[in-house]
Amino acid sequence: MQSSSSGDHARRALSAALVAVAGVAAGTVATAQAQSSLPGSSVTGGAAPRCVVALDPGHNGEDTDEFDPVTGVRMIDYPNGGEDADALEITRAVESRLALAGIGTEVVKTSVDEDVTYRERVDRASGAGAFMGVSVHTTPGADQSAVFPQRQGAYRAGTDGAGGHRTVSFDNPGVAAESQRLSGVVAGARSMLEGGEVPVRDNSFAGRDPLWEGNIPVISLIADMPWIYNEFGSATGGGAEGLTGAEKARYINGLSAGLVAAAATSPACTGVGS
Repeated sequence: MQSSSSGDHARRALSAALVAVAGVAAGTVATAQAQSSLPGSSVTGGAAPRCVVALDPGHNGEDTDEFDPVTGVRMIDYPNGGEDADALEITRAVESRLALAGIGTEVVKTSVDEDVTYRERVDRASGAGAFMGVSVHTTPGADQSAVFPQRQGAYRAGTDGAGGHRTVSFDNPGVAAESQRLSGVVAGARSMLEGGEVPVRDNSFAGRDPLWEGNIPVISLIADMPWIYNEFGSATGGGAEGLTGAEKARYINGLSAGLVAAAATSPACTGVGS
């Protein structure tokens, strides 16, 4: 049986999430608030809040291929047509919704053309004191929406900088458990508001040479905080082909509500949803 206190907490989380979804009419106000702060950062009240979400619009402004100086994993990224602009547009809209709920953000890639590695993105998120990181991607196929969490032992493997074989595994049980919990919250809200099931599952990088094989996105593998990687599957385009306006709206609504609900259940965000 659910306790009264846990039930109240769930109701507060839901209320906060609905605030995020209801922000369409007030979107211009929220955007102005976000843009009045430092580039890439949305902070209300003039002081950095404890409750900060790092938002990672997918893909890079240039082809990049280097090895992470901390873990040694190969970091490959590239421009991907329509997905680049869609991911940034969606990220900025989500940023505005989170501002309405009193949640700070750090956008770790601030323009379509910016060249920023996965390690630089994680470092920006850590420097902002984010309690979680969120990658925003799109993909072809209406049934391909998903949330990918960190899991203990998840890995990437391939040829390292010295020409040998290397496996890099995720090894932080506490972060993995929190990533999976937050992923479930976000996936639940996305499923309700996007009009179809959004499962929490592992990714697969098999047969995608030159990417290393494995089952976790590189940015999630190297992150030192809970990181959840989102894909929105499109029936008409997705990925390089881009999303329709209606699809972007559904993704914005679902992801915004999920992140507000996740924040309302996090110790870093004690004032959200109260």
